[in-house]
Amino acid sequence: MNNNNVMAEPAVLSAEQTEQTEQTEQTRKAKKATRAAVFGTFVEYYDFSVYGYVAATLAMVFFPSDDATTGLLNTFLVFGSAFLVRPLGAIAFGWLGDKVGRRFSLIASITLMGAAATLIGLLPGYAQIGVWAPILLVVLRMLQGFSAGGEIGGAASYIREWAPPKRRALYISFLPSIAQFGKGLAAAIAGLAAATLTDPEMLSWGWRIPFLLALPLGIIGLYMRLSIEDSPEFASKKNDAEVKKGQPFAELIRDYRKPLVKVIMIAMVQNIGTYIGTVFIAAYFSSILGYSKGQASTIVLVAVILAAFLIPLAGQLGSYRGGKSILRYAYVAYAVVSIPSFMLMQQGSVNLAMAGLALGMIPYALCQAGTYSVMPEFFPMHIRHTGVAFGHSVGAVIGGGSGPFLATWLIGATGNQSTPAFILCASGLLGLIVISTVRKNAPVAGDDANTHQFS
Repeated sequence: MNNNNVMAEPAVLSAEQTEQTEQTEQTRKAKKATRAAVFGTFVEYYDFSVYGYVAATLAMVFFPSDDATTGLLNTFLVFGSAFLVRPLGAIAFGWLGDKVGRRFSLIASITLMGAAATLIGLLPGYAQIGVWAPILLVVLRMLQGFSAGGEIGGAASYIREWAPPKRRALYISFLPSIAQFGKGLAAAIAGLAAATLTDPEMLSWGWRIPFLLALPLGIIGLYMRLSIEDSPEFASKKNDAEVKKGQPFAELIRDYRKPLVKVIMIAMVQNIGTYIGTVFIAAYFSSILGYSKGQASTIVLVAVILAAFLIPLAGQLGSYRGGKSILRYAYVAYAVVSIPSFMLMQQGSVNLAMAGLALGMIPYALCQAGTYSVMPEFFPMHIRHTGVAFGHSVGAVIGGGSGPFLATWLIGATGNQSTPAFILCASGLLGLIVISTVRKNAPVAGDDANTHQFS
């Protein structure tokens, strides 16, 4: 009997070791997949955001006008045009992600974004080719918007499916966190160019530098995404009849309208905060408040780097409290701190402006972590990419596409430099109304990794 027990032990240990080996390999793949998805999003956010950080210069290059505000408004109209095609990109890339694979969709989106950004950097200005310059700028911005429509839905869904269930909020939080460094790099390059080059040099060729950097960044991101594989959850169900014969967008509209509307509203609030708080704000500092372009870029750079570190902390909090609670905290903070934040920015001091924007990064960080961890939970696996991508894109059209233009127009119409703060306050109140309607469903027992939890 003793001999039998002794003989059995190695078999038990071997089974345990095999399980541990499998778990270790799964963790390694999950981390590799997360790194590739996150870095690719970093590149996409750099490519997409750099336009806003050089908006004041682009206004003079592509929309020359005696009225600086008019030129800036035209520039932000082009900025907004990229958002109009995001839902179309979401449908196209969502179909690729849900039918062909998340990996393929992520590869396609980063390729298109990098190519469009590089071509913007090569465009001649209005002085060279007249009206064709802004026309081509609009076309390339729309290609960027088409790409952006598929990126975030694919990346969020991909990380969600690889991450350990109890650490999803943390893993997903690295997506918007590292994306801040993309914005930060864009702000840094734009600020460095503005600080080291003369105004004529900036107008002639300096503005091109941030866009042309997209090429090497895109190559690195593409290489990383080519080395990953689809999530086990998707791979195991890729050949199911539901996936092979289903039409993700049609099913989304037919069967998941209520969750889709909630995702759109959540994404709208998040995008208002994103594009007013990190993109519009650079032009706000230089064109409205009178800071130099270098000072404006520095202030924004410090703020987005701060946000990059705050977002994972919010994600870790979300692992304990849940994404819904994090969003509630974010919306309350937007309603409370936005006006004090903008009042600090208006004092004429770089330090106070930096402190004001840093204060505004608190609700921003909470909102980023909460939004991206919550959105994938509204949809089942076979339509998840489409649902997240389309919902987020429509919200981006409404919130991100209109936010900078609306803020600029209201300041010009009213003369009140605090109107962006009022927009942020209103969006926070709207978010509180929406999140109060979100019901958390208990996941199916023993199937936590594969069930959506919200409705």
